[in-house]
Amino acid sequence: MRGPSGLLLDTDVVAEVRRAEPHPAVVDFLQRRRHLGIYISALSVAELHLLGSQDAGGSDDGGAWLGELASRFSGFILPVDLDVAMAWAPMAGHPDVTAVDSLIAATAVQHCLTIVSRNVEGYRKLAVPAIDPWQVGQFAESPV
Repeated sequence: MRGPSGLLLDTDVVAEVRRAEPHPAVVDFLQRRRHLGIYISALSVAELHLLGSQDAGGSDDGGAWLGELASRFSGFILPVDLDVAMAWAPMAGHPDVTAVDSLIAATAVQHCLTIVSRNVEGYRKLAVPAIDPWQVGQFAESPV
């Protein structure tokens, strides 16, 4: 099996980039790696839709933004398909990791991607490569 060849952005990273003033470390991290394949999970799109509806009091004010996101990432939104489900099976039910996070981890494993998230410990519990873009500048630079 080959090593990680791109990045899978977790929901928290996509939400951060959407902010009016995203954290500079996150922006810098992504700009420095724009030469890599950068993907998102269809599950992150669903989580962002849910968060947008909750933040807007049940209305779908974020629908236009999600449409733009889906358009911008066209071809780079990864589904939960049979192969991801099979990679997820040994991760399912981990007591410290949500089902959505373990499915995102399985997506990363299936596509040989490193997860970019603030929740690196949760992904590392599943033995999946993960990096926290909020912390990269404070530690040794990531090989990815």
